[in-house]
Amino acid sequence: MYRDWQGKIAAFQRTGSGSVSPPQRAYEFDIPLPAVASACVIQFDAYWRSKVRGQRIPARGDIDPADFKPILPNIILLNVHHDPFRISVRLRGTRIDEFRPKGKWKYLDEANTFDRGRREDYLREMEFVVRNRRPVYARDWMTSRFGALCDLYAGIWPLAADGERINMLVVIEDFDSLQPEDFDLG
Repeated sequence: MYRDWQGKIAAFQRTGSGSVSPPQRAYEFDIPLPAVASACVIQFDAYWRSKVRGQRIPARGDIDPADFKPILPNIILLNVHHDPFRISVRLRGTRIDEFRPKGKWKYLDEANTFDRGRREDYLREMEFVVRNRRPVYARDWMTSRFGALCDLYAGIWPLAADGERINMLVVIEDFDSLQPEDFDLG
């Protein structure tokens, strides 16, 4: 059976999608932007920062998806609800749908499609962005069917309809260097 996978593993490694030698498995949250090895996260960050006016956070109306079409498949747009704090999904890009299963839930805190403990982590991260009123970046990893650990970079940016109270979040998970068939996503 291994012989059947040898060519696939070699091709997977040649594309830079992963390494069979184990890198750090630690999830990193709120890493500095220079540590992010993701063109789409860096590109969207520059775009978002170009829309900031003084202390005012950009609104959804300030963001034109036509300005960053190649990134759209990796985007999740979230609604932020206050009192109590809750998050709901407004839209998901096609690459997100390929890698993250959809659930039949309205709010993120009701979701059961995450790995054990990750739902609470994600909610804390969203709340951190809302509370601190700034973007954050993260490095995670996924294990391929071949045992390769593949880096996955992400960013979360706040949006505020009035420039003050955050009512939406833009999340980018950069799956561009990965292929869904290389992972057990079921």
